[in-house]
Amino acid sequence: MFVLLLRISKNYKLFNAIKRLSGQTLVYGVGHVVTRLVWFLLLPFFTHYLPPEQFGEQTLFYILIAVMMEIVRLGQDIALLRYYVLEKISEQRKAIFSTIFWGMLFFSTAIAGAIWYWDGFWVELFVGYEAPFPEWTIVTLHLCAIIVWLDNMSAFPLVIMRGENKPGLFLFAKLTGVIVQTGLTLVFLVWMGRGVQGIFEANAISAAVTLIICLPTIFSRLKLKFDKAIIIACLAFGLPNLPNSLFVQVIELADRKILALLRSTAEVGIYSAGYKLGLFLSIVAMGFRYAWQPFFLQISDSSNAQEVYARVFTYYMAVTFWLYLLLTAFVEPIATWNFPVIGYIIAPEYWEGLKIFPVVLLAQVFNGAYAVFMVGMYLKKKMYVLPFITGAAALVNIAINVAFVPKHGMWASAWATVAAYAAMTILLYVYINKRYPINWEWKRIFHLLLTGGLIYAISAIGKQYEMNWISYVSCFLYPFILVVTGLATPSELAHLRTKRED
Repeated sequence: MFVLLLRISKNYKLFNAIKRLSGQTLVYGVGHVVTRLVWFLLLPFFTHYLPPEQFGEQTLFYILIAVMMEIVRLGQDIALLRYYVLEKISEQRKAIFSTIFWGMLFFSTAIAGAIWYWDGFWVELFVGYEAPFPEWTIVTLHLCAIIVWLDNMSAFPLVIMRGENKPGLFLFAKLTGVIVQTGLTLVFLVWMGRGVQGIFEANAISAAVTLIICLPTIFSRLKLKFDKAIIIACLAFGLPNLPNSLFVQVIELADRKILALLRSTAEVGIYSAGYKLGLFLSIVAMGFRYAWQPFFLQISDSSNAQEVYARVFTYYMAVTFWLYLLLTAFVEPIATWNFPVIGYIIAPEYWEGLKIFPVVLLAQVFNGAYAVFMVGMYLKKKMYVLPFITGAAALVNIAINVAFVPKHGMWASAWATVAAYAAMTILLYVYINKRYPINWEWKRIFHLLLTGGLIYAISAIGKQYEMNWISYVSCFLYPFILVVTGLATPSELAHLRTKRED
């Protein structure tokens, strides 16, 4: 995604380093995109075959999965990434992987068993049903336990693929799972009419397929070895990320639970439809993060590492702002267009949720910046501070939701998400910049933001007066306006001219 802007790099080594990151981001981004893309592909079917209340219920079940996934991993995915990537000895790498894998096998089984055995408790806690529970809710809860176990066991070989720069295998595993899940969801939901339960049946089968693809990666590195020193070091590094990850899940998901408690499950469904569309930028941010973490670790000893980090941030924000403008201009008109034969992409009863789409996108802009600033936390081993930062942001999110959801509903939830991500990003920057200072290109970032804000205002005015073409054209011209208004330095412009001549 950085390919166009990366051509303006002023330094050959800098250019090559960021070019490598852009290629990895593209592949890992596609891997993450296809995982999330299943929800965009299926969203029209969800909105046409599930009433808002049932769509809200399946969202609440997925909150259970998301929360339990963070608990069951104990932060060992990031611990594996850090220690495995930095370790150069093959046998020691296998020892690190084996120790973490055997520990996770035991713990995952225990957690999945607890979900299965106390099924009624979890249904009541997360979904809100009271005994006697409908049979489909218990079956769906059991499927959630299976999904948690399968996804966690495949998470660690997928980390190995990232750490060893095997994006092709990573993409194959992700893409195959998505194809299976998409196809089976259509079969179970549309043709067999199995409702919410069918969605989770398809998810469980696809998770099993992904794990099967990961088995060669697992067996080629797995030994009958469990090293006490390794697990202590990995837990010391990864465990501080557990409360951090849980707080992030609160920021991401608490709004839906609060909406269900203070408003209705139907509003949760409507809100979730708009929110899922708003995750376009989340897909970009997560694809970038998947490539960014191993990348900045690998170049951390380079003499120009900090220059690379700063330039990556500038380019990333440029692309993010442009995508924000394009998405806010095009997504809602496309989603509500009455196409021949297929009709509306999103069922009309869900259109109210589309109005929060630009707000959710704004939250993901901060999410991307947060990912970049994480470099100092890894390199300075300050991960134990993260729970305080994300915990404060989670409190902001909950406070705004509780205070304003009763009156303003999903609008309050959307803006609470923006406020939480903004707080999280600002607090992280203030803390780590004192301990690992980087000369971020703030003047250029302000240039990007100011130009993007002006174009957004022009786009909004064009829509208000039903001159949508103004909105579309102005958003497409954003990168060219940046160059014309002096964003690129003279050396970068010279590099551009050289590329054109070549």
